[in-house]
Amino acid sequence: MADETTAIVNQSLQMMGDNAPQVTGVAPTFDTSTAGKAAAQLYAPCVAFVARQFEWDFARKNITLTLTANTPPLGWTYEYQYPTNGIEVWQLLPATLTDPYNPLPSNWAVGNAVVSATLMRVIWTNVVNARAIYNNNPAPGAWDAGFREAVVRLLASEFAIALGGRPETSAVLLQSATGASSMAQSRDG
Repeated sequence: MADETTAIVNQSLQMMGDNAPQVTGVAPTFDTSTAGKAAAQLYAPCVAFVARQFEWDFARKNITLTLTANTPPLGWTYEYQYPTNGIEVWQLLPATLTDPYNPLPSNWAVGNAVVSATLMRVIWTNVVNARAIYNNNPAPGAWDAGFREAVVRLLASEFAIALGGRPETSAVLLQSATGASSMAQSRDG
């Protein structure tokens, strides 16, 4: 059975309509063909872009955040590491809710800081033992069908420019990707 990332790339290549040879490798490097090299550059950003458009239910993850050893900036009490597999943090919660049916929103901000000699994304907040609800970028097997279709169409749009040099095809596919995303989101939930 072929890897799902390869199937998504090949479906996008077919949609582009250029009779491009099928990609045989898997993400993140795919193969050394022209389409494989383009997929290595375009696949992950396309997935991340579509993932950030809406709070897709299938991608929801809830974890306890890890403190950094840094002193947070003025106005914040805690600095946490951004989830390593996080596309986007949607909400922070305290470890326990006083009223789970009416949780109060938490103030927080995303920034960057040097943590253990590495520049990384961090979250600043005043919430002790904070939990994050975020998009954890699950593997394609967990994707919603509408999300997959939006990724395929956006990737086809990118391939139309990268491989075919056809801006008119790219514009049509980009418009259909946006429409597929909006329609899928209205049904997601």
